[in-house]
Amino acid sequence: MYDDTINLLQLEHIKHQIESIETRTEGSELIIEIKLFKQKESCPICRSDDISFHEYKYKKIIHSISTNSKCILRYRQRRYRCKLCGKSFGESNPFTAKHQNISNYTYISILNHLKDPTHTFSDTANRYHVSVQSVMNIFDRSVDAKRRELPEIVCIDEVFTSRMNRYKYACILFDFTSSKIIDVLATRRKHYLIDYFSRISQKEKSNVKIVVMDMWESYREAVKLSFPKAKIAVDSFHVIRTLNDVMKAIRIKVMNRYRLGKSGPEHDDSYYYMLKKFHYFLLKNYEDIYDGKIHIPKFKSYWHKSEIMDYLLSIDDDLRDVYRLKEAYREFNLTADYETCEEELDQLIQRFRNHKLPEMRTFGRTLDNWKEEIRNSLIISNNRRVSNGPIESINSKIKTIIKTSTGIKSFARLRNKIMYSINKDIPIKK
Repeated sequence: MYDDTINLLQLEHIKHQIESIETRTEGSELIIEIKLFKQKESCPICRSDDISFHEYKYKKIIHSISTNSKCILRYRQRRYRCKLCGKSFGESNPFTAKHQNISNYTYISILNHLKDPTHTFSDTANRYHVSVQSVMNIFDRSVDAKRRELPEIVCIDEVFTSRMNRYKYACILFDFTSSKIIDVLATRRKHYLIDYFSRISQKEKSNVKIVVMDMWESYREAVKLSFPKAKIAVDSFHVIRTLNDVMKAIRIKVMNRYRLGKSGPEHDDSYYYMLKKFHYFLLKNYEDIYDGKIHIPKFKSYWHKSEIMDYLLSIDDDLRDVYRLKEAYREFNLTADYETCEEELDQLIQRFRNHKLPEMRTFGRTLDNWKEEIRNSLIISNNRRVSNGPIESINSKIKTIIKTSTGIKSFARLRNKIMYSINKDIPIKK
């Protein structure tokens, strides 16, 4: 008789218990009047079956089957009194947990909604017609993400969290193979990391074969102390980005020499214009630059990328030399082999360290300092080169969570939200 209504209200699992059900609207709210068949009950205190009917009591339960309007279950609950101990109690309630006024269906819907990194506590509260505090309470009661076991390849990176953390950066531990977050730590500081890893058993730590990181000295020192047998690999993207920063600084220095109004060769403003407008030519992979004709408004003409590149490199000898050395390292990074790369890497380091420009010599010292870790970054595991690439894509989701979660004041809650939204396999507590 009530099957369609019961199905619509997502109450199929208890339809055999429903005696009557009626719906009506009050303003913008949908009210569901519901009564259950009488069930055999016993006293929750003394377990006596000698009980008597005491009264009916209405219980209001938020049951968000619709995101357009608030839905209230007005449950007519029987109450009984125990003849033996005098305790009064309500009949078994299949809609909610004890002392809750939010239905189990709504409870689970809220938790499922929060699995999306873009969904905040506020928009979840609006969607399911509950308070923001109720959503946070549900999340805190139900989600307690445990650290995952350390895998063979661990990636370490940081993320900015100063708004909701006493430290400026949190540290992310990531499983390179499964693409799951291992843990989120409050800070990347060396002593904190050493203390954290010291609490993990030596047997588990011995499973770690490679740790991938950026060129942050605290990471290296902490990992060397905590995982003495593991290889450390520096993320190749981080090295290239550092080299591109050097290239950018030198380009700007050359470009500013040709700023209009300063002494310089004829057509100095053209040099300045081209170095500023086509700055990306000196940083981007040449093969990735558009291969058709490119409009140059200042010259009122169209040039091919090869013509633009030749023009840029003709402006200054140092700029041309820096670019070619940068490309030599990029070629090494793309083609070198872990087993045979040592001699080629040493030659590149010497070229950088002996360069006339101080910025290049500084980068050469950096390469020398991280030489072994750069070589380890060429290791191939399951047909993939080890890197922090997988964690970089995850970091964008983490930044979305942080950006949209202005109401998160607890780091523990932020950590749980990150792991719950990204790993997807965090169990819900009963």
